Amino acid sequence: MYSKFTNEDLIEAYSSMIDYSGKADESILIEIENRGGLEKFLQEIEQKKINKVESDRVLNEIIKLNKEGLSLEEIKSKISSAIWTKQHLNAFIENRYIKHQLFLSDKTIDKELISQSLIGMILASIAGTGVLSLSLIVFKFAHFGLLVPVYFIS
Repeated sequence: MYSKFTNEDLIEAYSSMIDYSGKADESILIEIENRGGLEKFLQEIEQKKINKVESDRVLNEIIKLNKEGLSLEEIKSKISSAIWTKQHLNAFIENRYIKHQLFLSDKTIDKELISQSLIGMILASIAGTGVLSLSLIVFKFAHFGLLVPVYFIS
């Protein structure tokens, strides 16, 4: 049953079983033994936990140093890791720094965004007025019941 699971899926299934029932199913234990044994599997789980804690720590440092106004190179020089290699650490810092910069730029409201919003509001008002006018011309009366779905869609 578990032979088609990836290692990550197998870890997730095993962890869920241990968390909820306190013991693992016999079929998952057989698959773990086929993949190198329970000891190796538990070491892999522990290593993933350590990597998660380290990535959270480094990410928090990146955010903190970025708030202080430091550049990418300055952040790279200030953050170190006893767990990861320098190459892995630098790649992680670059990736997360870029994502954080994109997140910050996505949150900012500038003049261009405000002007585009106003243009969109004006165009939507014109289009709505046009549709309502067209329905009055074609049907000679307004179908206000048809406006209810339009209200919910918008």
